[in-house]
Amino acid sequence: MSKVLGLFKKIILGVNTQYLMKSYFISISITALFIYMEVTRYSGADVNVIAEVSSRTTPSIGAILYCLLAGVLFPFATIVWDDLITTITSGNILILPLPFMLIWKIFKVLVLYGFGPFVAPIGMLYIYFGNGYHRG
Repeated sequence: MSKVLGLFKKIILGVNTQYLMKSYFISISITALFIYMEVTRYSGADVNVIAEVSSRTTPSIGAILYCLLAGVLFPFATIVWDDLITTITSGNILILPLPFMLIWKIFKVLVLYGFGPFVAPIGMLYIYFGNGYHRG
């Protein structure tokens, strides 16, 4: 068990602290919003309409657990995306109009959050091997 904890400690310490804090701030915000939406989903004023559409009247535990998992893994998914884009653009900066850039950023964050549990293991492996932790 201590080997697993040591591995996670190395992975977290392998990321810039400022980058990790920024990513977790975004992640906590999105997670709180999605969990709030799921919990308040069935507490509307017209319960009869909801009962006709769905027989479920309680929040989905699976959806809440997925949101929590995606929230924890979101920073590692963003590492994969940011390094991929840096590699593709060779570090060049694109200047875009503000409305287009904001829409793109929101879309990117939501997609990375949604697919975070699938993309984040790649980011964790990237940190593990990129920092040379596999050598001992």
